[in-house]
Amino acid sequence: MSVLGIGDSHDSGAALISNGIPEGAVNEERFTKRKNEVGFPGNSIRYLQGRSGSDVQAVALAWIGGNALISRLVPSWDQKRRSMWRKEVPKQSRLGMHASNLVYKLIQNQRPRSLWKFVGSGISKTVTARRLQRISGELSGKKIYMVEHHLAHASSAYYPSGFKEALIITLDGAGDGLSGTVSIGDNGSIERIAEFDASASLGIFYGAATVACDMRYSEDEGKLMSLAAYSYPKRIPELGDICSYDKASRKLVSRTGTRNELLLGEYMRDHILSRNDRESFAYAVQEHVSDQVVGIVRQWVRETGIHNVALSGGFFSNVITNMLVEQMPEVKRLFVFPQMGDGGIPFGAAAYVDFMLNGRFSKEQISDIYFGPSYTNSEIAESLKAAKRRGITYEELKDPARYGAELIANNRILLWFQGGMEYGPRALGNRSVLALPSDSENRNRINLTIKERPYYQPFASSVLDGEAKRLFSDYLSQNKFMTGANHVRDAHYGKMVAASHVDHTTRPQILGRENRLYYELIENVKKRTGTGALLNTSLNKHGKPMVMSPEDALWTLENTGADTLIMGNYIIKKR
Repeated sequence: MSVLGIGDSHDSGAALISNGIPEGAVNEERFTKRKNEVGFPGNSIRYLQGRSGSDVQAVALAWIGGNALISRLVPSWDQKRRSMWRKEVPKQSRLGMHASNLVYKLIQNQRPRSLWKFVGSGISKTVTARRLQRISGELSGKKIYMVEHHLAHASSAYYPSGFKEALIITLDGAGDGLSGTVSIGDNGSIERIAEFDASASLGIFYGAATVACDMRYSEDEGKLMSLAAYSYPKRIPELGDICSYDKASRKLVSRTGTRNELLLGEYMRDHILSRNDRESFAYAVQEHVSDQVVGIVRQWVRETGIHNVALSGGFFSNVITNMLVEQMPEVKRLFVFPQMGDGGIPFGAAAYVDFMLNGRFSKEQISDIYFGPSYTNSEIAESLKAAKRRGITYEELKDPARYGAELIANNRILLWFQGGMEYGPRALGNRSVLALPSDSENRNRINLTIKERPYYQPFASSVLDGEAKRLFSDYLSQNKFMTGANHVRDAHYGKMVAASHVDHTTRPQILGRENRLYYELIENVKKRTGTGALLNTSLNKHGKPMVMSPEDALWTLENTGADTLIMGNYIIKKR
């Protein structure tokens, strides 16, 4: 028996967990091809039903009230808001922003919490039950458990971490009236010991700073983090007035007042960015949020005496902050859930309800997150036959890893499609664009032909576990999921230049035998080049979600400047 977890706001998706073991997890964007899809994840649920060998015992619905309740009832409202964030539609006028902010102030902290929970739970269960019934009669009548937003985040951090006891910290924009929590995980139970009101949010602060730099909220925060590395050290004291951690009250506080993300972005642009260049502004913002998070972790590690730390929530896509937390002397071991944003809350909700019902959780950290669809060679062959009419040529390979390594060693850009699709935003060797990390021009080649990213945004790396200590000066543990960063040793920077940033950091996937074929590919590259590492970025065209199916991979090959794809046991080229 398994628990079906559902997230039906932005970046909607579903997950299945049985007795502490993930059976599958996927996000709706991969099916609809609309990034950060909003609404009920019908395609995701159907896929998981077809994959699972067990019956659904119960349903865990993440996020109870607030924006999620509105989105649940009127998905078009959240879709429009998302389109505004992505600059697909014009943003509100300044007057409109102020009018929206009045409503925002009233509902942001969701007081009284008990009323929001009562109203949200009743409506949400009724609406969800009807939608599940339309998908499958097998899901009709299943008991629905509501899981509060940050409890779902905390569960996603704790249950897959492998920690029996953990300090769990969640931080994001906002959810169910909160922007973050501190909890203790102990032998499967989760006890919340602190919470931060949504009216002071490091997630909204960082997103608004992204907006101030004329980037997209809830999507381009990684660009702001990358831009920060191009500045000299800079402090802007006024940033602390907008959001900072107060150790005495154990709260995130704001002295400038509550503003929604777009209005706060306008305020930061007019009052702070206008007196600084973009790079130094980005540096100061990154420095400020990292200081706040390190302060939160330090205080609660000392108060609880717990040195294993588990993190989740959209803020923790910030790999530089995660790197600083891992390097803290107070932290013994760190785990960041790979699908840390709201796309991961169905996983956390399912994990929480599964433990509540069955009392089991794994004492082992998850070894991989290839939870999505996989395709046999015969299924791939059928897609190739259809594509042949469009000028695609292909042939079967006896050893894809060896052949792919030869192409990469000869400095070719390779699209690589294998096995189960990754869960979350990071390509981990099954849906990847690969290249030699030693040629700095490979960044430009991939940007010009496929990704179309800003010059200052670096690409990530995949590194064999046996190479990590040699290549990185600050290596502490095997991070399999690209959730942190490491500094490349000066002596080896030339070997990693295309997969590193200007500050000599890289966001590595440190690969073990959990992905045998990908490991063999990089081993073969090492035999030819001397370095067991690759530049690795997600297999998708700019603005599109990571590819899911053979048809998606072929579309990417045909609609970008790429010319070679290895998919399953086939090498595919376009004329």
